[in-house]
Amino acid sequence: MLISFLIWLQNLEPFSDLRSSAYVYPIVLALHLSAISLFGAMIVATDLRLLGWALRDGSIADVIGRLRWPKRIGFLLAATCGFSLFSSKAEEYYYNSFFRTKILLLVLVAVHALVFRRSVYGDPAELDRAPELPARAKVAAGLSLFLWLGILCCGRYIGYVEGRAGMHFK
Repeated sequence: MLISFLIWLQNLEPFSDLRSSAYVYPIVLALHLSAISLFGAMIVATDLRLLGWALRDGSIADVIGRLRWPKRIGFLLAATCGFSLFSSKAEEYYYNSFFRTKILLLVLVAVHALVFRRSVYGDPAELDRAPELPARAKVAAGLSLFLWLGILCCGRYIGYVEGRAGMHFK
């Protein structure tokens, strides 16, 4: 059932055209990687500040507040381009173990966001007022770095694992 949907998706005209384009596919891939770089830099800066390892001259609230919009823009662009790339080769990615692991890690990032949204990211000024940085903030930052590094590594390795033979491309 799922594989039938993925074959249908990848054979939709925009994704089929993307897959077969000698120019557009590399441009979308370059945009995806550029957006990941922007988004990743914002994540690392935020997490290193929460750990107290960098940007210590600025408040946690200031760092999180200033990086929130660039982080959102980077994520939106990375996700949009990533979805387009996935959709152009959906069946191949379905069989790719690194892609599957990447998706699992993305789900764990969503769980992380739900767990720590209120207690860490929702009111960063509260963290600044604390005499010592709460352990929950350090745990959130450490987990975030670990999960995003895993996503980055899996994403990089996707290109090195061949898809299933006999794919149903038009």
